[in-house]
Amino acid sequence: MGFVANVVQRGRTFHFRRRIPADLRQRLGRHELVRSLGTGDIRAAKLRACRLYVAAEELFSTLRATPMLTDDQIARLVRDFYDTMLTDENAGRLTRGPLPEGVREARVTQYATMVAKGRAALAGNRLDEAAFVAEMMLKRQGIAIRDLAPAEAARAKQAMLRAGIDLSEALKARYEGDFNYEPRDKLLKATLAEPQPKQWPTPAEAPTAETAPSATPAPPTAERDEAVPGAEPTFVERGNAFRAQQVETKRWDNQTAAQASATYRLFADVCGDKPLGVYTRKDAGRFRERVERLPGDYGKHPRYRGLGVEAILKTYTALPEGSRAGVITQKTVKRHFSALSTLWTAAVAEGEARENIFSGHRFAATRKPSEQRDMWERAELARLFATPIWTGCASPTRRTTPGSLILRDEKFWLPLIAVFTGMRQEEICQLHVEDIRQDEDVWFIDINDRPPRKLKNATAVRRVPIHSELIRLGFLGHVDRQRRIKQLRVFPGLERGGADARLGHAFTKWFTRYRRDVGVYRAGLDFHSFRHTATTLMHQAGVMPAVIDHVTGHATPGETARYTKRSTLVQMREAIEAITIGVKLPRCMVPG
Repeated sequence: MGFVANVVQRGRTFHFRRRIPADLRQRLGRHELVRSLGTGDIRAAKLRACRLYVAAEELFSTLRATPMLTDDQIARLVRDFYDTMLTDENAGRLTRGPLPEGVREARVTQYATMVAKGRAALAGNRLDEAAFVAEMMLKRQGIAIRDLAPAEAARAKQAMLRAGIDLSEALKARYEGDFNYEPRDKLLKATLAEPQPKQWPTPAEAPTAETAPSATPAPPTAERDEAVPGAEPTFVERGNAFRAQQVETKRWDNQTAAQASATYRLFADVCGDKPLGVYTRKDAGRFRERVERLPGDYGKHPRYRGLGVEAILKTYTALPEGSRAGVITQKTVKRHFSALSTLWTAAVAEGEARENIFSGHRFAATRKPSEQRDMWERAELARLFATPIWTGCASPTRRTTPGSLILRDEKFWLPLIAVFTGMRQEEICQLHVEDIRQDEDVWFIDINDRPPRKLKNATAVRRVPIHSELIRLGFLGHVDRQRRIKQLRVFPGLERGGADARLGHAFTKWFTRYRRDVGVYRAGLDFHSFRHTATTLMHQAGVMPAVIDHVTGHATPGETARYTKRSTLVQMREAIEAITIGVKLPRCMVPG
């Protein structure tokens, strides 16, 4: 065989070999390109070698056109990052007052954790954990990270990880009272020892001193990154401010805000704490994939207490098959996405994000809409009302023990009113004596939003006739007793509690415990299920949907609703009287 350029024979197979130009060897980390041509035929080998030669030429041209980071640029990168972060941190210290001891200790622990996670990322070559901070710091030099070769971009990320570890060590030392920490990393140590230039060159396309952020976030070496003063607001900062704004403007109640807070913690745990504009739809997909696998009891079971999402998933999958709780429902996943989507919608409107990465997602319904809430069946109502609260208990402190005492307080009346009127729990709990009225010979409950009362929405304002069974059992007498002793509320024993100071807060917990104790508990069946029972029983009796909506305070869908403004008290009394539960409660009871 005569000489053929860039082709050598090893055994029976030909190989392609080409020397890499000297100016590109450092970037590629090798001196030669070598690849098997996969053939022993010289003519086929020559053809394939020509193709590889052309491909190599294209590679060399691309590399020469692609910016390469010099050692000086890397040095300035880490120095600017380290100095800026420490300078901004100290500026914040000088404008704040004394730190509470608990906050100081928490900061020490936090930075120690960041150091450990940074070292783990560096050891595991997880360089993308520093991608965001590398991109921002390169931008300050007028370099777009996307224009760099993969090896060059990786070099910048690695430098940021190394500097980030020392930065976290320095901040930890400051919260321990030591402002003389000296970096240990050789790259950063050597860089800081060099004289610094007075000013960095700022190309026209790079951010100016006026437009560039005064600081960028610390390297995301942990799943939850700390927000840095002076930087663009991170997700955690923006989320906290948004929740406060939603509550202040009455768009969210405290309970909704608390649920959103839990959602935001999950998202930061899974996707890190970065400015909203940095996240992509891939982050939304990653969040969904993780959350959909969470066990339904992850927020309650002690085994998951204090664990992050990844640790919860590992603990859950390690459990024996038979002892695992089911995963969270699609309804819960949808609620998480709704809370995040609301935040991102506001961010897009204010120019903080380009798009709502949580829009367009679809969630499967596990049950038909008509079956998404359980109702109390007549047999279950019979079992409930045959327990000591309604048939007689031993004493006021032993309500689950059978006896001869019937106390007609909120525990007695709330379930009865709910099933015979379809009213919401808080609507019943906040009733005032003056709300029990009579008109057109019809006794009714005036559901209004006069302070301090609060209703779910405008359609909740209504008049609900009092069922004859409630009157027979003595409800009007109970109201009259409260009026005579100058009580304002129908159920004065209820006290406000919970995030939204609801009068039904403690009752909700008690009702769950009581049903467990007397053996009538069923998952999916709760106090709100009485409302669905009332609605279903009226529907089964042939009551018009519009009248049912007027009784229950629902908005009626469709064109007809524009013209059907309200039902008369007589119409609604007929609808209420259609509720028959098939349970005969005794009228004669020992007064409570």
